[in-house]
Amino acid sequence: MHLRSRFLILLMAGSCLLASAGQIVAAPTSTAHPPASAGSAPSSAPSKAPTPPPAATSPQQSSHDNKPSAPSAKKLTRQDRIGLLADQLAHAKTPEEAHTLEDMLETLRSAGLSPTTQLLLRRAQKDVSAEKPDNAVDDMGDAIALQPDQAILWRSRAQMRLVAGDLAGAVQDLGAALQRDPKDAQSWNLLTTVEEHRNDGQAALKAWQKMLDLNPMADKNHKRLDALRIKAFGQPT
Repeated sequence: MHLRSRFLILLMAGSCLLASAGQIVAAPTSTAHPPASAGSAPSSAPSKAPTPPPAATSPQQSSHDNKPSAPSAKKLTRQDRIGLLADQLAHAKTPEEAHTLEDMLETLRSAGLSPTTQLLLRRAQKDVSAEKPDNAVDDMGDAIALQPDQAILWRSRAQMRLVAGDLAGAVQDLGAALQRDPKDAQSWNLLTTVEEHRNDGQAALKAWQKMLDLNPMADKNHKRLDALRIKAFGQPT
């Protein structure tokens, strides 16, 4: 009986050992992961690229961007352009250059005339060609009534009054023309001629000298200037 008990005890102990061994064999193996280092993000979370900061603006670029735009150049008026061309005429180097500038000036001065005034001016010119200067003077009077601020109209009527023999009226009209456009060399030229017809040599000389200030190439060799000096002061001895 004692031996049997010992046999049973040994048998039970062997069964326990076998059961323990089976549990060890059947246990699933897990994949080992290295321990995460301190401060590192979990492997499952994707890393997001940082948004780059906006480009720094240099002080020069900033001041350039903030600089106010320059004001647009002022558009020249017709009178401004007449003044500029008159200054160029006073410094012309050749008679050809002066003639070109005179044509440009005459075009600009005529550009301010209305269609009705232009029609009256053309009719007056036809009257002069038809040897009807009095009618031309009347036509120019109507034109001046429409646009009294246009110096070229006063000069044109002075020309027609000269043809009509009204020298005093021509002087008055040229005074009005030069008051409105003192840099009109043609008005000073015409005044010289009118004063010559009035036999006022000194007035003619002064008018011509003024004209030469505005257009030196009109008398490059001073032939007329010398002739007017003789008329004004006589032949030098």
